[in-house]
Amino acid sequence: MTTATQTSLQLIANTIRGLSIDAIDAANSGHPGLPLGCAELGAYLFAEGLRFNPENPKWINRDRFVLSAGHGSMLLYSALHLAGYAVSLDDLKKFRQLHSPTAGHPEYNEAPGIETTTGPLGQGIANGIGMALANKMVEARCELQNTGLLDGKVVILAGDGCMMEGVSAEASSFAGHLGLDNVILIYDANSICLDGPIDECFTENVAQRYEAYGWAVQTIDGHNFEAIQGAFEKAKKAQGKPQLIIAKTVIGKGSPTYQGTADVHGKALGAEENKKTKEALGLPTEPAFYVPAEVRQWFDQKKEARKAQEAEWHLKLADWKRQHSDKAQLWDALSLNQLPSNIDQLLLDLPLKSNMATRQISGLLLQVIHDALPTWVGGSADLSCSDNSFMKGSGAVKPGQFAGRNIKYGVREFAMSAISNGIALQGMLRPFCATFFTFSDYMRNAIRLAALMQLPVVYQFTHDSIFLGEDGPTHQPIEHLASLRAMPNLMVIRPADANETRGAWMAALKSKTPVALVLSRQGLPDLEGTKAVDVAKGAYVVLAENQTQRLDVTVLSTGSELHVAIEAAKQLSAEGKSVRVVSMPSFELFDKQGKSYQDSVLGKATLTVSLEAGATLGWHKYVGRDGLAIGVDSFGKSAPAKDLAKDYGLTVEAVVLRIKEALNA
Repeated sequence: MTTATQTSLQLIANTIRGLSIDAIDAANSGHPGLPLGCAELGAYLFAEGLRFNPENPKWINRDRFVLSAGHGSMLLYSALHLAGYAVSLDDLKKFRQLHSPTAGHPEYNEAPGIETTTGPLGQGIANGIGMALANKMVEARCELQNTGLLDGKVVILAGDGCMMEGVSAEASSFAGHLGLDNVILIYDANSICLDGPIDECFTENVAQRYEAYGWAVQTIDGHNFEAIQGAFEKAKKAQGKPQLIIAKTVIGKGSPTYQGTADVHGKALGAEENKKTKEALGLPTEPAFYVPAEVRQWFDQKKEARKAQEAEWHLKLADWKRQHSDKAQLWDALSLNQLPSNIDQLLLDLPLKSNMATRQISGLLLQVIHDALPTWVGGSADLSCSDNSFMKGSGAVKPGQFAGRNIKYGVREFAMSAISNGIALQGMLRPFCATFFTFSDYMRNAIRLAALMQLPVVYQFTHDSIFLGEDGPTHQPIEHLASLRAMPNLMVIRPADANETRGAWMAALKSKTPVALVLSRQGLPDLEGTKAVDVAKGAYVVLAENQTQRLDVTVLSTGSELHVAIEAAKQLSAEGKSVRVVSMPSFELFDKQGKSYQDSVLGKATLTVSLEAGATLGWHKYVGRDGLAIGVDSFGKSAPAKDLAKDYGLTVEAVVLRIKEALNA
């Protein structure tokens, strides 16, 4: 690297510093520590190291930059602005303001060049690993190895906090197992966290830990451009292992008063320190948001070269397609990532045995989806043989072998869900992941980010209630349905039988947001009145009342309790009551229906009842304050399912008695 280049890069780094502290001071809110401390890393990556075209941020063969330490967002926004992305100086000036694309933490789809939403520490590492895995899987299936057509790297910048979070350990272990050599993780090792020096809470040898995971590790001075370039070039050429670059940096570098201290982590410098910092960096103190002409010129020249680089790639891709028509067809299908027009009919036509568990039905439907949808990939957290999620005909992804479409994540639920987000973000694959419903707790924050980003990830959750039986309260979900139903942009579907499980998958595949399918361990009877197509409405009448009488009772139910509701209704009807039963597999889908449809389904009964083997929280929205919510508002017990039904009052007889008591109250 020439002295002139280093001088230019240093000016770019200091410009990033100036823009960052100006934006944070203007907002009087933000985190200057990382942008000041990582400015050299950001300058090198966006000026020299990364391959991208700012005029086409979605170019599939770009290098992807993931800021796992999302609180340092001004580093990313400043770099995107300078590199020529559609992030304006006005956007920087509106940092952290209402409706600004430059939010406090990077938000996917809010500004071009943001690869994923980050902020909850560590998840960016897992997201990036998911992107890298997806690239490898597409590359292997299309036989693109050594063509240079899908060899982009995923470069992740993480901090001490990311390294402490468990999800990064899970994901990094998994990446090392697979040998994902298209991952470059840069660890901003500044030895400071929000609360003070990290030696008060974090003294492990990170290099040795990552070497044990199977990563290649380099340690450098994160402010030295020659060291940064050397480490990055070596990491890009490496094969067989993911790459960790430990960059020793000074948090808040350039701030005369606060650099190297926790004080610079998460608060604006203020006018006086801002001025001192700019003076120390050789930047003019006025005007604010200053960008030197030399920096503009550097990136303008780079912009043209980057456009040409993508244009050359398109020519290369076209030439490859002409020579490999069969694989080109697969490439095009993956690039479009669309559903086949006949997918509903394929799911409806699958013959099924009677009285199966909905997890078993789902497993058979998964195979249909796999066979019809080339983009479909997924896996389980060490439970594919139990949650029925392994798909035949493709095999499993293995170290160095990525052509399979099944992913064995091991017991890593959090990483599994965050990696699935990364697979979805890569753009050419549609992922699902599976585990027992109670372990959705481990996954919750990644599910939340999928919902925030509106990623169409499907979660197949099995063993959905206390009726899984003898494994007991640690494995029996109680509050989980209510918890996930509370999450915006997440569609929760709990089907009652084969018909509804078909309908659940039909709805899930069409969803533009994440979906949780909640399925039974135990066999369930096939029910008269259930309809696959009506699952899309969220709720519908499965057993009508006696039309000659006033409606006495409407019973709303889901999943494995629907057949209990129907039998209870029949018994009450035999005793002269007019009872309607409504299947309500999805609150979210029902709430999207018009009021007239909702009213027609719920009716105007003397008593409205809900019946579900889970927490009753949320049901009073539909049954009313004076309605009867029958459920499980305590933890479960270890016992056979039939004994649990009696103990928790979820038998036909117990439900009939509760309804009678409520009617007579």
